Amino acid sequence: MHLIKETYFSFRFMTGFIYNIISILSQGLIWPAQWLSPKMAAFVRGRQNSFDQLAQTLTQPGKRIWMHCASLGEFEQGRPILEWFRKKHPETTLVVTFFSPSGYTVRKDTDLADVVVYLPWDTRYNAKRFLDLVQPTSAFFVKSELWPNYIEALKKQHVPIYLIAAQFRPNQLFFKPYGGFFKRLLQAMTHIFVQNQSALELVKSMGIQHVSLSGDTRFDRVMQQSKGDNTLPFLEVFKKQARCVILGSSWPEDHDLWLGIINEYACDQLKFVIAPHSLAPKEMDRISGQIIPTTLRYNGSESTDQLALSHAQVLILNTMGDLAKAYAYADLAYVGGALGTTGLHNILEPATFGLPIVIGPHIKKFPEAIALKDLGGLYVVHNESDLRAIIAPWIDDANTVQTTGNTALNFVQGHIGATQHIVDYLSGHR
Repeated sequence: MHLIKETYFSFRFMTGFIYNIISILSQGLIWPAQWLSPKMAAFVRGRQNSFDQLAQTLTQPGKRIWMHCASLGEFEQGRPILEWFRKKHPETTLVVTFFSPSGYTVRKDTDLADVVVYLPWDTRYNAKRFLDLVQPTSAFFVKSELWPNYIEALKKQHVPIYLIAAQFRPNQLFFKPYGGFFKRLLQAMTHIFVQNQSALELVKSMGIQHVSLSGDTRFDRVMQQSKGDNTLPFLEVFKKQARCVILGSSWPEDHDLWLGIINEYACDQLKFVIAPHSLAPKEMDRISGQIIPTTLRYNGSESTDQLALSHAQVLILNTMGDLAKAYAYADLAYVGGALGTTGLHNILEPATFGLPIVIGPHIKKFPEAIALKDLGGLYVVHNESDLRAIIAPWIDDANTVQTTGNTALNFVQGHIGATQHIVDYLSGHR
Protein backbone atom coordinates (compact mmCIF):
# COMPACT_ATOMS: atom_id res chain seq x y z
CA MET A 1 0.00 0.00 0.00
CA HIS A 2 2.80 2.40 0.85
CA LEU A 3 4.40 1.69 -2.53
CA ILE A 4 1.27 2.91 -4.30
CA LYS A 5 1.31 6.22 -2.48
CA GLU A 6 5.05 6.64 -2.88
CA THR A 7 4.55 6.30 -6.64
CA TYR A 8 2.18 9.22 -6.50
CA PHE A 9 4.60 11.47 -4.66
CA SER A 10 8.09 10.59 -5.89
CA PHE A 11 8.51 12.68 -9.04
CA ARG A 12 10.50 15.86 -8.66
CA PHE A 13 9.16 18.27 -11.25
CA MET A 14 5.56 17.26 -10.83
CA THR A 15 2.82 19.10 -12.72
CA GLY A 16 -0.90 18.50 -12.77
CA PHE A 17 -0.65 16.94 -16.21
CA ILE A 18 2.11 14.52 -15.23
CA TYR A 19 0.32 13.69 -11.99
CA ASN A 20 -2.86 12.73 -13.81
CA ILE A 21 -0.98 10.59 -16.32
CA ILE A 22 0.68 8.76 -13.44
CA SER A 23 -2.66 8.44 -11.64
CA ILE A 24 -4.30 6.78 -14.63
CA LEU A 25 -1.32 4.49 -15.25
CA SER A 26 -1.12 3.53 -11.57
CA GLN A 27 -4.77 2.60 -11.56
CA GLY A 28 -4.14 0.22 -14.44
CA LEU A 29 -0.97 -1.22 -12.92
CA ILE A 30 -2.58 -1.90 -9.58
CA TRP A 31 -5.52 -3.79 -11.12
CA PRO A 32 -3.76 -7.20 -11.33
CA ALA A 33 -2.70 -6.93 -7.68
CA GLN A 34 -6.20 -7.91 -6.60
CA TRP A 35 -5.32 -11.52 -7.37
CA LEU A 36 -2.17 -11.43 -5.24
CA SER A 37 -3.67 -11.00 -1.77
CA PRO A 38 -7.03 -10.56 -0.01
CA LYS A 39 -6.00 -7.07 1.13
CA MET A 40 -5.24 -5.93 -2.39
CA ALA A 41 -8.48 -7.50 -3.58
CA ALA A 42 -10.36 -5.40 -1.04
CA PHE A 43 -8.36 -2.34 -2.10
CA VAL A 44 -9.26 -2.74 -5.78
CA ARG A 45 -12.73 -4.28 -5.69
CA GLY A 46 -14.02 -2.17 -2.82
CA ARG A 47 -13.73 0.94 -4.96
CA GLN A 48 -15.94 -0.54 -7.64
CA ASN A 49 -18.99 -0.06 -5.42
CA SER A 50 -18.28 3.40 -4.00
CA PHE A 51 -20.36 5.42 -6.43
CA ASP A 52 -23.32 3.04 -6.20
CA GLN A 53 -23.23 3.17 -2.38
CA LEU A 54 -23.20 6.96 -2.43
CA ALA A 55 -26.04 7.17 -4.94
CA GLN A 56 -28.20 4.73 -2.99
CA THR A 57 -27.59 6.41 0.38
CA LEU A 58 -27.47 10.14 -0.35
CA THR A 59 -31.01 10.57 -1.58
CA GLN A 60 -32.17 13.42 0.67
CA PRO A 61 -31.00 17.05 0.35
CA GLY A 62 -29.34 18.89 3.21
CA LYS A 63 -25.96 19.80 4.68
CA ARG A 64 -23.26 17.18 4.19
CA ILE A 65 -19.81 16.89 5.70
CA TRP A 66 -17.17 14.77 3.99
CA MET A 67 -14.17 13.47 5.95
CA HIS A 68 -11.38 11.50 4.28
CA CYS A 69 -9.02 9.26 6.27
CA ALA A 70 -6.10 7.21 5.04
CA SER A 71 -6.69 4.35 7.44
CA LEU A 72 -7.86 3.46 10.94
CA GLY A 73 -5.38 5.69 12.76
CA GLU A 74 -6.49 8.76 10.83
CA PHE A 75 -10.12 7.88 11.48
CA GLU A 76 -9.42 7.93 15.21
CA GLN A 77 -7.89 11.38 14.78
CA GLY A 78 -10.94 12.60 12.91
CA ARG A 79 -13.41 10.83 15.17
CA PRO A 80 -13.76 13.61 17.78
CA ILE A 81 -14.80 16.02 15.02
CA LEU A 82 -17.35 13.56 13.67
CA GLU A 83 -18.71 13.12 17.20
CA TRP A 84 -19.03 16.88 17.56
CA PHE A 85 -21.01 17.14 14.33
CA ARG A 86 -23.24 14.24 15.40
CA LYS A 87 -23.99 15.96 18.72
CA LYS A 88 -24.20 19.62 17.70
CA HIS A 89 -25.55 19.27 14.15
CA PRO A 90 -27.51 15.99 14.03
CA GLU A 91 -29.27 17.11 10.87
CA THR A 92 -25.97 17.01 8.96
CA THR A 93 -25.20 13.98 6.80
CA LEU A 94 -21.69 12.63 7.44
CA VAL A 95 -19.74 10.89 4.68
CA VAL A 96 -16.46 9.12 5.50
CA THR A 97 -14.02 7.75 2.94
CA PHE A 98 -10.95 5.55 3.40
CA PHE A 99 -7.89 4.87 1.30
CA SER A 100 -6.89 1.63 3.04
CA PRO A 101 -8.82 -1.61 3.62
CA SER A 102 -7.55 -1.73 7.23
CA GLY A 103 -9.55 1.40 7.99
CA TYR A 104 -12.61 0.64 5.91
CA THR A 105 -13.00 -2.94 7.16
CA VAL A 106 -13.04 -1.94 10.83
CA ARG A 107 -15.15 1.23 10.57
CA LYS A 108 -17.49 0.58 7.62
CA ASP A 109 -20.43 0.21 10.02
CA THR A 110 -19.61 3.08 12.36
CA ASP A 111 -22.63 5.02 13.61
CA LEU A 112 -20.62 8.22 13.27
CA ALA A 113 -21.21 8.28 9.52
CA ASP A 114 -24.25 7.92 7.33
CA VAL A 115 -22.19 6.31 4.58
CA VAL A 116 -18.64 4.89 4.55
CA VAL A 117 -16.92 4.06 1.27
CA TYR A 118 -13.49 3.66 -0.27
CA LEU A 119 -12.32 6.87 -1.91
CA PRO A 120 -12.45 6.35 -5.67
CA TRP A 121 -9.07 6.62 -7.40
CA ASP A 122 -7.82 10.20 -7.65
CA THR A 123 -8.66 11.18 -11.23
CA ARG A 124 -10.42 14.31 -12.45
CA TYR A 125 -13.40 12.30 -13.64
CA ASN A 126 -13.76 10.44 -10.34
CA ALA A 127 -13.37 13.62 -8.29
CA LYS A 128 -16.12 15.41 -10.22
CA ARG A 129 -18.45 12.42 -10.10
CA PHE A 130 -17.81 11.95 -6.38
CA LEU A 131 -18.53 15.59 -5.54
CA ASP A 132 -21.62 15.64 -7.74
CA LEU A 133 -22.98 12.77 -5.63
CA VAL A 134 -21.84 13.92 -2.20
CA GLN A 135 -22.29 17.69 -2.64
CA PRO A 136 -20.38 18.45 0.58
CA THR A 137 -20.82 21.75 2.38
CA SER A 138 -17.39 21.22 4.00
CA ALA A 139 -14.54 18.75 3.48
CA PHE A 140 -12.02 17.47 6.02
CA PHE A 141 -8.74 15.72 5.28
CA VAL A 142 -6.89 14.08 8.17
CA LYS A 143 -3.16 14.38 8.87
CA SER A 144 -1.55 14.42 5.41
CA GLU A 145 -3.92 12.51 3.15
CA LEU A 146 -4.20 15.07 0.34
CA TRP A 147 -5.40 14.08 -3.12
CA PRO A 148 -4.86 16.79 -5.78
CA ASN A 149 -7.84 16.18 -8.06
CA TYR A 150 -10.29 16.10 -5.19
CA ILE A 151 -8.84 19.27 -3.68
CA GLU A 152 -8.89 21.04 -7.05
CA ALA A 153 -12.52 20.05 -7.58
CA LEU A 154 -13.49 21.20 -4.10
CA LYS A 155 -11.78 24.53 -4.64
CA LYS A 156 -13.58 25.05 -7.95
CA GLN A 157 -16.90 24.47 -6.20
CA HIS A 158 -15.92 26.87 -3.37
CA VAL A 159 -16.28 24.17 -0.73
CA PRO A 160 -14.39 24.96 2.52
CA ILE A 161 -11.50 22.51 2.95
CA TYR A 162 -9.90 21.75 6.31
CA LEU A 163 -6.78 19.77 7.13
CA ILE A 164 -6.84 18.51 10.72
CA ALA A 165 -4.17 16.91 12.91
CA ALA A 166 -1.65 17.82 10.22
CA GLN A 167 1.93 16.71 10.73
CA PHE A 168 4.78 17.92 8.55
CA ARG A 169 8.51 17.25 8.26
CA PRO A 170 11.13 19.32 6.39
CA ASN A 171 11.93 16.46 3.99
CA GLN A 172 8.39 16.32 2.57
CA LEU A 173 7.80 17.51 -0.98
CA PHE A 174 5.69 20.42 0.25
CA PHE A 175 8.87 22.13 1.42
CA LYS A 176 11.25 21.28 -1.43
CA PRO A 177 12.27 23.91 -4.01
CA TYR A 178 10.56 21.76 -6.66
CA GLY A 179 7.46 21.12 -4.54
CA GLY A 180 5.28 23.91 -5.90
CA PHE A 181 2.62 21.47 -7.13
CA PHE A 182 2.15 20.17 -3.59
CA LYS A 183 2.45 23.59 -1.98
CA ARG A 184 -0.68 24.55 -3.89
CA LEU A 185 -2.58 21.83 -2.05
CA LEU A 186 -1.84 23.53 1.25
CA GLN A 187 -2.65 26.94 -0.21
CA ALA A 188 -6.05 25.59 -1.24
CA MET A 189 -6.98 24.76 2.35
CA THR A 190 -9.45 26.99 4.12
CA HIS A 191 -7.59 26.29 7.35
CA ILE A 192 -4.83 23.94 8.48
CA PHE A 193 -4.78 22.64 12.05
CA VAL A 194 -1.29 21.33 12.88
CA GLN A 195 -0.13 19.05 15.65
CA ASN A 196 2.98 20.83 16.86
CA GLN A 197 5.05 24.01 16.76
CA SER A 198 7.57 22.72 14.24
CA ALA A 199 4.77 21.95 11.76
CA LEU A 200 3.32 25.41 12.33
CA GLU A 201 6.66 27.05 11.56
CA LEU A 202 7.17 24.92 8.44
CA VAL A 203 3.81 25.89 6.98
CA LYS A 204 4.25 29.56 7.83
CA SER A 205 7.70 29.53 6.23
CA MET A 206 5.88 28.98 2.93
CA GLY A 207 3.94 32.21 3.40
CA ILE A 208 0.77 30.37 4.37
CA GLN A 209 -1.06 32.09 7.21
CA HIS A 210 -4.33 30.14 7.38
CA VAL A 211 -2.82 27.73 9.90
CA SER A 212 -3.04 27.31 13.66
CA LEU A 213 -1.56 25.07 16.34
CA SER A 214 -4.34 22.86 17.64
CA GLY A 215 -2.47 19.78 18.79
CA ASP A 216 -3.33 16.18 18.03
CA THR A 217 -6.97 15.09 18.35
CA ARG A 218 -5.78 11.58 19.20
CA PHE A 219 -5.05 12.75 22.75
CA ASP A 220 -8.68 13.74 23.17
CA ARG A 221 -9.84 10.50 21.63
CA VAL A 222 -7.76 8.19 23.80
CA MET A 223 -8.64 10.10 26.97
CA GLN A 224 -12.30 9.76 26.07
CA GLN A 225 -11.75 6.05 25.40
CA SER A 226 -10.15 5.48 28.79
CA LYS A 227 -13.13 7.04 30.57
CA GLY A 228 -15.71 5.01 28.67
CA ASP A 229 -16.89 1.43 28.99
CA ASN A 230 -13.88 -0.76 28.23
CA THR A 231 -15.41 -4.02 29.35
CA LEU A 232 -14.39 -7.09 27.38
CA PRO A 233 -15.97 -10.14 29.06
CA PHE A 234 -13.65 -12.61 27.35
CA LEU A 235 -10.60 -10.83 28.82
CA GLU A 236 -12.12 -10.89 32.29
CA VAL A 237 -12.46 -14.65 32.00
CA PHE A 238 -8.94 -14.98 30.62
CA LYS A 239 -7.07 -12.66 32.99
CA LYS A 240 -8.85 -13.31 36.30
CA GLN A 241 -6.40 -12.08 38.98
CA ALA A 242 -3.22 -12.50 36.95
CA ARG A 243 -0.92 -9.76 35.77
CA CYS A 244 -1.06 -9.20 32.04
CA VAL A 245 1.26 -8.11 29.24
CA ILE A 246 -0.28 -7.05 25.92
CA LEU A 247 1.52 -7.02 22.59
CA GLY A 248 -0.50 -4.52 20.58
CA SER A 249 -0.46 -4.29 16.77
CA SER A 250 2.49 -6.65 16.69
CA TRP A 251 4.36 -7.89 13.62
CA PRO A 252 6.39 -11.08 13.06
CA GLU A 253 9.62 -9.42 14.22
CA ASP A 254 7.86 -8.33 17.40
CA HIS A 255 6.68 -11.87 18.03
CA ASP A 256 10.21 -13.19 17.56
CA LEU A 257 11.45 -10.66 20.11
CA TRP A 258 8.97 -11.86 22.72
CA LEU A 259 8.78 -15.61 22.12
CA GLY A 260 11.61 -16.49 24.48
CA ILE A 261 10.19 -14.37 27.29
CA ILE A 262 6.65 -15.67 26.77
CA ASN A 263 7.86 -19.26 26.86
CA GLU A 264 9.86 -18.60 30.02
CA TYR A 265 7.45 -16.49 32.04
CA ALA A 266 3.86 -17.15 30.92
CA CYS A 267 1.91 -18.90 33.67
CA ASP A 268 -1.34 -18.63 35.61
CA GLN A 269 -0.01 -15.58 37.47
CA LEU A 270 1.43 -13.78 34.43
CA LYS A 271 -0.53 -13.95 31.20
CA PHE A 272 0.13 -12.58 27.73
CA VAL A 273 -2.25 -11.21 25.11
CA ILE A 274 -1.02 -10.97 21.53
CA ALA A 275 -3.03 -8.67 19.26
CA PRO A 276 -1.33 -8.99 15.85
CA HIS A 277 -1.57 -6.14 13.37
CA SER A 278 -2.31 -8.64 10.61
CA LEU A 279 -4.63 -11.57 11.13
CA ALA A 280 -2.90 -13.65 8.48
CA PRO A 281 -3.43 -17.34 9.36
CA LYS A 282 0.15 -18.21 8.40
CA GLU A 283 1.62 -15.96 11.12
CA MET A 284 -1.01 -17.10 13.61
CA ASP A 285 0.00 -20.70 12.97
CA ARG A 286 3.70 -19.86 13.22
CA ILE A 287 3.58 -18.18 16.60
CA SER A 288 1.06 -20.67 18.01
CA GLY A 289 3.40 -23.47 17.05
CA GLN A 290 6.36 -21.88 18.86
CA ILE A 291 4.62 -20.93 22.11
CA ILE A 292 5.00 -23.59 24.80
CA PRO A 293 2.56 -22.36 27.53
CA THR A 294 -1.16 -23.04 27.14
CA THR A 295 -2.33 -20.93 24.21
CA LEU A 296 -5.75 -20.10 22.82
CA ARG A 297 -6.79 -18.19 19.73
CA TYR A 298 -9.86 -16.07 20.30
CA ASN A 299 -11.96 -15.21 17.26
CA GLY A 300 -14.80 -13.38 18.98
CA SER A 301 -17.16 -16.32 18.96
CA GLU A 302 -19.72 -16.55 21.78
CA SER A 303 -19.26 -20.30 21.69
CA THR A 304 -15.65 -20.06 22.87
CA ASP A 305 -14.92 -22.65 25.57
CA GLN A 306 -14.95 -20.55 28.75
CA LEU A 307 -12.99 -23.12 30.73
CA ALA A 308 -10.27 -23.22 28.09
CA LEU A 309 -10.27 -19.43 28.02
CA SER A 310 -9.76 -19.19 31.77
CA HIS A 311 -6.97 -21.79 31.74
CA ALA A 312 -5.08 -20.25 28.84
CA GLN A 313 -1.83 -18.48 29.67
CA VAL A 314 -1.40 -16.86 26.25
CA LEU A 315 -4.30 -15.44 24.27
CA ILE A 316 -3.93 -14.59 20.58
CA LEU A 317 -6.64 -12.20 19.39
CA ASN A 318 -8.04 -13.11 16.00
CA THR A 319 -10.37 -10.11 16.14
CA MET A 320 -10.37 -6.49 15.01
CA GLY A 321 -11.32 -3.46 17.06
CA ASP A 322 -10.70 -4.87 20.55
CA LEU A 323 -7.19 -3.59 21.21
CA ALA A 324 -8.05 -0.12 22.55
CA LYS A 325 -10.28 -1.66 25.21
CA ALA A 326 -7.91 -4.56 25.87
CA TYR A 327 -5.29 -2.14 27.20
CA ALA A 328 -7.60 -1.57 30.19
CA TYR A 329 -6.77 -5.12 31.30
CA ALA A 330 -3.01 -4.81 30.89
CA ASP A 331 -0.26 -4.11 33.39
CA LEU A 332 2.39 -3.54 30.74
CA ALA A 333 2.13 -2.91 26.99
CA TYR A 334 4.41 -3.51 24.06
CA VAL A 335 3.38 -1.54 20.96
CA GLY A 336 4.56 -3.00 17.68
CA GLY A 337 5.82 -1.56 14.43
CA ALA A 338 8.99 0.22 15.55
CA LEU A 339 11.25 -2.81 15.73
CA GLY A 340 11.05 -3.15 11.96
CA THR A 341 10.14 -0.61 9.30
CA THR A 342 6.35 -0.87 9.21
CA GLY A 343 5.86 2.13 11.48
CA LEU A 344 5.05 2.48 15.17
CA HIS A 345 1.42 2.03 16.09
CA ASN A 346 -0.64 4.02 18.57
CA ILE A 347 1.21 4.43 21.87
CA LEU A 348 -1.33 6.90 23.22
CA GLU A 349 -3.95 4.19 23.77
CA PRO A 350 -1.90 2.34 26.42
CA ALA A 351 -0.47 5.61 27.74
CA THR A 352 -3.92 6.89 28.67
CA PHE A 353 -4.35 3.88 30.97
CA GLY A 354 -1.06 4.73 32.70
CA LEU A 355 0.67 1.62 31.41
CA PRO A 356 4.44 1.20 31.20
CA ILE A 357 5.13 1.01 27.46
CA VAL A 358 7.87 -0.77 25.52
CA ILE A 359 8.58 -0.10 21.84
CA GLY A 360 11.26 -0.67 19.19
CA PRO A 361 13.86 1.94 18.19
CA HIS A 362 12.59 3.24 14.82
CA ILE A 363 10.63 6.26 16.01
CA LYS A 364 12.07 9.29 14.19
CA LYS A 365 8.76 9.93 12.38
CA PHE A 366 6.73 9.72 15.60
CA PRO A 367 7.07 12.90 17.67
CA GLU A 368 4.95 11.68 20.55
CA ALA A 369 7.24 8.65 20.96
CA ILE A 370 10.34 10.84 20.86
CA ALA A 371 8.83 13.20 23.43
CA LEU A 372 7.85 10.34 25.73
CA LYS A 373 11.28 8.78 25.40
CA ASP A 374 12.92 12.06 26.40
CA LEU A 375 10.57 12.34 29.38
CA GLY A 376 11.24 8.77 30.50
CA GLY A 377 7.68 7.80 29.65
CA LEU A 378 8.49 4.64 27.73
CA TYR A 379 11.22 2.07 27.11
CA VAL A 380 12.98 1.59 23.79
CA VAL A 381 14.45 -1.85 23.08
CA HIS A 382 16.62 -3.09 20.24
CA ASN A 383 16.76 -6.79 21.05
CA GLU A 384 15.77 -9.48 23.52
CA SER A 385 18.60 -8.56 25.89
CA ASP A 386 17.21 -5.03 26.20
CA LEU A 387 13.74 -6.42 26.73
CA ARG A 388 14.83 -8.83 29.45
CA ALA A 389 16.53 -5.99 31.31
CA ILE A 390 13.10 -4.40 31.69
CA ILE A 391 10.89 -7.44 32.11
CA ALA A 392 12.90 -9.44 34.64
CA PRO A 393 12.87 -6.72 37.37
CA TRP A 394 9.21 -5.95 36.63
CA ILE A 395 8.21 -9.58 37.16
CA ASP A 396 9.76 -9.47 40.64
CA ASP A 397 8.39 -6.01 41.44
CA ALA A 398 5.77 -4.27 39.31
CA ASN A 399 6.61 -0.94 40.92
CA THR A 400 9.98 -0.83 39.13
CA VAL A 401 8.37 0.57 35.98
CA GLN A 402 5.29 2.31 37.34
CA THR A 403 6.91 5.74 37.18
CA THR A 404 7.15 5.24 33.43
CA GLY A 405 3.42 4.55 33.21
CA ASN A 406 2.57 7.59 35.31
CA THR A 407 4.73 9.78 33.07
CA ALA A 408 2.93 8.47 29.99
CA LEU A 409 -0.47 9.24 31.51
CA ASN A 410 0.57 12.74 32.53
CA PHE A 411 1.86 13.31 29.00
CA VAL A 412 -1.53 12.48 27.50
CA GLN A 413 -3.39 14.60 30.03
CA GLY A 414 -1.14 17.54 29.24
CA HIS A 415 -1.92 17.45 25.52
CA ILE A 416 -5.70 17.27 25.39
CA GLY A 417 -7.66 20.16 23.88
CA ALA A 418 -7.11 19.87 20.11
CA THR A 419 -10.76 19.04 19.46
CA GLN A 420 -11.95 22.09 21.35
CA HIS A 421 -9.58 24.32 19.37
CA ILE A 422 -10.93 22.99 16.07
CA VAL A 423 -14.63 23.10 16.97
CA ASP A 424 -14.27 26.62 18.36
CA TYR A 425 -12.92 27.66 14.97
CA LEU A 426 -15.64 25.80 13.10
CA SER A 427 -18.36 27.25 15.31
CA GLY A 428 -17.17 30.73 14.48
CA HIS A 429 -17.04 30.09 10.73
CA ARG A 430 -20.22 28.12 10.04
